[in-house]
Amino acid sequence: MFLDFAFAILVSILANVFFDIPLASIIYFALFFSILPDLDFVIYKIFGIHQDKAYKHRDLFHYPLLYLPIGFFLLFLISKTLAFIFLVISVLHFLHDSIAYGRGIKWLFPFSKNSFAFIYLYSRVVKLGLWQWIFVFNDKNLAKWDDEHGDENWIENIYYKAHPIAIIEFSTFFTSLLLLYFSY
Repeated sequence: MFLDFAFAILVSILANVFFDIPLASIIYFALFFSILPDLDFVIYKIFGIHQDKAYKHRDLFHYPLLYLPIGFFLLFLISKTLAFIFLVISVLHFLHDSIAYGRGIKWLFPFSKNSFAFIYLYSRVVKLGLWQWIFVFNDKNLAKWDDEHGDENWIENIYYKAHPIAIIEFSTFFTSLLLLYFSY
């Protein structure tokens, strides 16, 4: 989440610098776009759905081949700038969800129901085989993988400790806040 917010801030700053778009008019939209794909997580928390497996929250809005063109088209009708910012921030969000602690997303849905993750996957116990260029999960092996490597305390184990993922996310977030401060 912190990296998603950092992306929103950085994209807003770049839009201000390169396209002369006032930061105040775009930053709130960018922050909203950065967490919009995770709205399903909030819906599931409210209704108590998928409480057992955190990765399952990615089954409403984490379909880039559907989400990106639909969102882009709808926003393009309102504002070309908002549509462009939505597209960039959403792609960054999906990439973020596909690297490190996530179990990937369904990049090719509706053509494939497989989830794809890239480069590194977090495991509660460091084991061999967690570094590869592409991880492909179907529903069956995703559940098995999560049983073997999943961590129901992943928030505490990643964000409350000096974990490499936390260090990257927090340092990027605080750097983006500093850049935002000096951009005003």
